[in-house]
Amino acid sequence: MRVTMPAVERGEWLRLAGACAGLLGLASALGIAVNMLHPAPTRLPWVGDWDHHIETKAFRAGIPVTFLAGARERVTDLAVAIFDARLPEQYAAGHLPRALNLPVGEADERLGAFADRLTMETPIMVYCGGADCADALDLAVKLREYGFTDVTLYPGGYAEWIEYGGKSVAGGQP
Repeated sequence: MRVTMPAVERGEWLRLAGACAGLLGLASALGIAVNMLHPAPTRLPWVGDWDHHIETKAFRAGIPVTFLAGARERVTDLAVAIFDARLPEQYAAGHLPRALNLPVGEADERLGAFADRLTMETPIMVYCGGADCADALDLAVKLREYGFTDVTLYPGGYAEWIEYGGKSVAGGQP
């Protein structure tokens, strides 16, 4: 005895195919819209070479990355040390609250000034001018080489912080 499935009418197949195409189109349109609503530094590119991105370089160097929400949490957490890797004049013009200025080129000479605030296990967040600035990554790698175990990179840096309404502090070291 042969069991057969009921035949699906041609109109039913067309209706199902149309519904699937509609759902796929709606999902694609929503995905594109959400991507376009994101700020330019955080948009997903249509096509791109990610090898030159700071986040990719940090991943390869074993440095964890945090984004704006994580940076906001770390700024309010008094246990976290925050280092600005920019030049002193850039730092003085404006920096994240509680940030200490430690330009990567001066880290060897200036890190000792912060010894009373740090242990090797102190959580540290480093940042610089923005997504196209590699100084923070270089500083994070250097801090890891010195033996600090909890170093995180904020690749959006000062530019993203300000763009999204983050409080800025001007002047020298706190």
